[in-house]
Amino acid sequence: MKRYAWILIVVGVLAIVGTAFQLAPHRVTERTCPSRIVMTKGKDGTPLECVCSRGVLTSCFGPGP
Repeated sequence: MKRYAWILIVVGVLAIVGTAFQLAPHRVTERTCPSRIVMTKGKDGTPLECVCSRGVLTSCFGPGP
């Protein structure tokens, strides 16, 4: 019975910590968009053409026809 109580305590503490991380405010780096279409570099350095909506990048794709 003692072991069961300790397991419940550990699971409860993990649930509280997980909830705290989930509800904590997260800082997301935002790129501001000066216009509706923006050219930027992807993670691998290749150029990307991105569409902006309300100053936030919404979708990016490879440039070209």
